Amino acid sequence: MVEVLVNGIRASYEVRGEKGVLLCPPHPLMGGNRFDVRLERISAALNKAGFSTLRFDYRQPFRNGTGEIEDARYMLLYLKERHEFVAVVGYSFGAVVTSNIAGEGDALVLISPLKKLHEIELKDSITPKLIVYASYDDIVSVDESKEIAEMLSEPKEVVELDTDHFYMGKMDSLVKEVLDFLLRV
Repeated sequence: MVEVLVNGIRASYEVRGEKGVLLCPPHPLMGGNRFDVRLERISAALNKAGFSTLRFDYRQPFRNGTGEIEDARYMLLYLKERHEFVAVVGYSFGAVVTSNIAGEGDALVLISPLKKLHEIELKDSITPKLIVYASYDDIVSVDESKEIAEMLSEPKEVVELDTDHFYMGKMDSLVKEVLDFLLRV
């Protein structure tokens, strides 16, 4: 793994294959960073399967979501300069961020997306997407998650896992769903 600095954004870049995957962390004010356990586990599985991955930290101070979208876009462009195919994966707040740059990538994975947070909203795209949500999520209700999944356009796949917002006890299932989807697109 290589530590990189792009426009002041710190990132961990693991080069393993032709396809690249950008992983966007959860909310930075809630401790979200590139070392989030869900992102690390997904990244490790993708690396093992031959995908290159890039996980990053949002720049400080927090910029109400719009600045975090800008950070994600810089990182996406960095990956696109190095890979023909680039997917974006976002968890929680990171899912809202990734939805705003999805049209610039080749595939999208939204894990526990929210409709709106601070100054940003979940955006739809025609990018092939996987939406994963949790049955017992106390941050994004299952009803809201189903509504979000319904409103997003095709092509899409939707998976509900029997767990909470943090995917406790279902981390392996989450990782498998993301990996299987990215191997298919």
